Amino acid sequence: MREWSNEIGVSAEELELFEYLLEEEGLSEASPERTIPRRTQQDNIPLSFAQERLWFLDQLDPGTAAYNMPGAVWLEGDLNLVALERSLNEIVRRHEVLRTTFRAERGLPVQVISPLLRLSLPLIDLSRLSDSEREAWRLSDEEAQKPFDLTRGPLLRATLLRLSAAHHLLLITLHHIVADGWSVMLLVQELGALYVACNRGEQLPPAELKISYADYAVWQRQWLTGERLERQLTYWREQLSGELPVLKLPLAHMRAGGARHRGGLETVRVSEELTQRLRELGRGAGATLFMTLLAAWKVLLWRLSGERDVVVGTPVAGRESRELEGLIGFFVNTLVLRTELDAERSFTEVLKRVREVCLEAYAHQEVPFERLVEELAPQRELSHGPLFQVLFALQNAPLPQIDLPGLRMRVEDATRGTTKFDLALEITEDGNELECVWQYDADVFDAATIKRMAAHYQTLLGGIVVNPEYEIHKLPLMSDDEERAQLSDYNSTHVAYPQQTLLHELFEQQAAITPDAIAVVFDDIRLTYADLNRRANKLAHHLCGLGLPTESRVGVLLERSADLVVALLAVLKAGGACVPLDPVYPSERLKLLIEDSQASVVLTQEKLAQAISESGAQVVCLDALDTSFESSREVQTPVHPANAAYVIYTSGSSGRPKGVMVTHSALCNHMRWMRDAFAFDATDVFLQKTPIGFDASVWEFYMPLMVGAKLVIARPGGHQDSTYLVRTINEHGVTVLQVVPMLLRMLVNEPGFSSCEALRLLFCGGEALTEELAAQCLGVLPTVRLCNLYGPAETTINATSWEAQSGTNAATVPIGKPVANVGVYVLDQWLKPVPLGVVGELYVDGSGLARGYEERADLTAEQFMPNPFRDEHGSRMYRTGDLARRLPGGEFEYL
Repeated sequence: MREWSNEIGVSAEELELFEYLLEEEGLSEASPERTIPRRTQQDNIPLSFAQERLWFLDQLDPGTAAYNMPGAVWLEGDLNLVALERSLNEIVRRHEVLRTTFRAERGLPVQVISPLLRLSLPLIDLSRLSDSEREAWRLSDEEAQKPFDLTRGPLLRATLLRLSAAHHLLLITLHHIVADGWSVMLLVQELGALYVACNRGEQLPPAELKISYADYAVWQRQWLTGERLERQLTYWREQLSGELPVLKLPLAHMRAGGARHRGGLETVRVSEELTQRLRELGRGAGATLFMTLLAAWKVLLWRLSGERDVVVGTPVAGRESRELEGLIGFFVNTLVLRTELDAERSFTEVLKRVREVCLEAYAHQEVPFERLVEELAPQRELSHGPLFQVLFALQNAPLPQIDLPGLRMRVEDATRGTTKFDLALEITEDGNELECVWQYDADVFDAATIKRMAAHYQTLLGGIVVNPEYEIHKLPLMSDDEERAQLSDYNSTHVAYPQQTLLHELFEQQAAITPDAIAVVFDDIRLTYADLNRRANKLAHHLCGLGLPTESRVGVLLERSADLVVALLAVLKAGGACVPLDPVYPSERLKLLIEDSQASVVLTQEKLAQAISESGAQVVCLDALDTSFESSREVQTPVHPANAAYVIYTSGSSGRPKGVMVTHSALCNHMRWMRDAFAFDATDVFLQKTPIGFDASVWEFYMPLMVGAKLVIARPGGHQDSTYLVRTINEHGVTVLQVVPMLLRMLVNEPGFSSCEALRLLFCGGEALTEELAAQCLGVLPTVRLCNLYGPAETTINATSWEAQSGTNAATVPIGKPVANVGVYVLDQWLKPVPLGVVGELYVDGSGLARGYEERADLTAEQFMPNPFRDEHGSRMYRTGDLARRLPGGEFEYL
């Protein structure tokens, strides 16, 4: 939080209402009189619970500025420097805590109170500088970052900056172990009163404090024991039982292993009209403004994180006894407010539950947060707080302005460079409006993310006052412009491609252009484009002679070879839909796929035929087939772009394997996008090594044949041998290669991979690519373009693409933006778009969608659902089941 705020969590008016509601609910207990006596011990004075925790944190991370409390007081007018310094020292004299340091005695910390401490007030003259105010704030930031030594002190520093004769800035920095936000306001008020007396030369007010902070620390240790402590702890044990969630908010940067406390601020205002309507809404529900704003904050956190169990911290003054109200010291306590949200409940219902939680927590606020942490003993993580990661507070007024004779004192938070929480929202009642200050950990959030979050809170508040009875998942978060960007602007991928072309026709066109160019290389076999087209035509004519109707399923069960390429083209030319069958599949899976696809013919080799002998399909062994008498002319078949080009089966890891029907039009759209996006041409050399059972093999086979390039076929099993692959890449001058991350890791560690300088494009897909692996690859081959691809089989090979870059500061490399004529959405469970950075489920629409699942109309209807974001009749979108989030640049990150 901004440490110079009141740090009491609610305003005085709110606190009074809280106390009334506690009595109404029967939660207020009659407490015995809390008269705090002066201590008798002068040595080995214990620390308060709050101080003890800060002392231990300082032992863990000495020299941190995370618990500095920097602030600034503008002094405008005729300033008496001697009076100001004398006033500061009088405050130090009156408050023992400002003369206190801390040391360890037998492993335990104790307070050491100096009988005398005199502060000097250094003056830095900036009046001659042209931009004195900027320099003043630079010095303020620098001062805020200077650590304190708890063993030596002093734990209060003051510096005076002169900007002009009548314009000074007083920088005051305290360590949190001796003060809190309330204390600082006391300090400033006392400073004003004492300055008036000193400036007039009057005797300083003799009023002494009845007790000191050390007296309170001793009393607290004695008071909070036995039955009183146990009664309070019982509530908190029940309220915070089980595993407390870590809110997975839309971070801009990967969370580091340890917190560095680098902070940032963003401030927005809530209009007078909206503020008034929020007050009225709260009053109607018997709730305070604090409760209303907190309920909205919790709804926002749920919507952004997906975590229904929302835990938030809020500060309370911790000054239950009147004797404590005038003491400087560390009294502030933190309450942990836990609420489970149900998406189907209205905001009014959520507010009712938040109200109950707040009242119960305030009725059990005596347990210091530090004691609660000790009792619950949560698993500690250095990267975030022990019980919660976000804080919320409503303050009663802006920082004060004090008018003195001849001098005006105006208090202001110094620019903060640190924060103790992931995120804190402090709302101040400023007149009839609300000022919302968002303080955030700049190591995990950036300013743009917080600006969006603040805008979502504003939109949500506006939606709440209009429709408080709406179910909370229906309340708006995004503006119309933001939602339009999510649905339309980021999906502006239209490219005009000819719609009536078939995949094999694209090959035939290329064969006519470069008939003598080498098309396929396998071992010692070289096929020109003319040879390949001729052989494919002959086999296609043979298939047509078998009486296969258009779109007949034709199984292809062949090891990698030149014949495999011939067979794939022949099936398309004959009007069939290829069913790839990997020779490594067990016979049971092969039989299942043949039967499920109703393949009437299977193209195979004699040594593989036995595995499918009982499938019922007609088996054609290419190594025993004589097609010399068949025609070599192009085959004329009535194939339409909407016909299936292939049916490829999922692994079946989640149940029965599904046959995905991909059409010629979807496949042609993908191939043209790749050709244009990566500028493939006849000079390229592609290495085909992906097993035929994976749809990524499809583009490896067909892309080079569309552009007149050379297709090198890896030997069977070669995709598992990194040494062989490196040798093959270098031998043939391969320029284009596709890998999965596991194989990429093998390659970058393979001696000789760095010599594969012909490689210009390296595609990676199939699973998440880590930033570490991407950086390692680019380090070995700095000139290669490493492209990360994503797409289920149902979206025709790839739906998104991203060129990897080093230094993205992410656990995984983004999967990129949609390919041509494809739209990608991140939606919640109600099919509503989620904001940038928020995790949701990935949906894909557009020209890349498969036709559906083979013989699974019910599953097709479930997964390929009507698209609510397109006006076109029959528009569909595919539910991937994958979690992702859209990054600010429009690209996606797969989770």
